[in-house]
Amino acid sequence: MSTDAEQDVVARVKGFIEPIFVGVAPDGKTLNGVGPEDWRMIQEGYACPECLAIFDTYTITCPVCKHQRDVLADIPPPELWLDHLKERANPTEHGQPQTFDQAMRGLHDVESIPLSKLRKRRR
Repeated sequence: MSTDAEQDVVARVKGFIEPIFVGVAPDGKTLNGVGPEDWRMIQEGYACPECLAIFDTYTITCPVCKHQRDVLADIPPPELWLDHLKERANPTEHGQPQTFDQAMRGLHDVESIPLSKLRKRRR
């Protein structure tokens, strides 16, 4: 009788990548040298970088070795966010980012109207 973990491996793992070479990093981690197509599968979440299991779908947690992907690294931030961060890091000729009040004071083509003239008072 097989366990749920074994059934999960059988259902989700199509096979294993055969590494070109295997080495050991200075920190003791195993380094697996793989080809470009296999590397693409690992980067896109269709293979495990630790045990080299190949999956039929994008997989966050490897059913074989339980390695977990950094899901946030798989999702690129929107381009507008990156532009905003670059602008904050390197201010343009306008200087540092302004507060809302500072920005509104800088607009000279906006007419100032007293609030009492905008609408009738309620009594």
